[in-house]
Amino acid sequence: MNRTRPPARPGRRRAGLLPWWTLSRVTVIGIVFGLFAVLIASLVGTPSETMLRIYAVTLAVTALCGASILWITASDMRTRGTSGRMRPIRSFDVAIGLTLLVPALYAFAQIRVALGL
Repeated sequence: MNRTRPPARPGRRRAGLLPWWTLSRVTVIGIVFGLFAVLIASLVGTPSETMLRIYAVTLAVTALCGASILWITASDMRTRGTSGRMRPIRSFDVAIGLTLLVPALYAFAQIRVALGL
């Protein structure tokens, strides 16, 4: 008895943004925005209101990407499970998600007063 899934039908794609929002794309977007936030923080001495808002947006996107990585990993673990081969990959995904999320939230908390929040 063959237990493999039949191939997906061509032309049958899900509509919307969710099929595009994959772990690899979210990771790249989060790392790029995180590096951009570090550049903004290191290059600008006393930030103007505009630069502070750009910095806040880059931190928010970085944190969103980190949270998305954790969410996608958790939902994937729930639906597919975690076998012995997948544990290192899941651990890496969790590490990347936390690496993006925690520093971005910390930096955002540091500028919260300057933003008036």
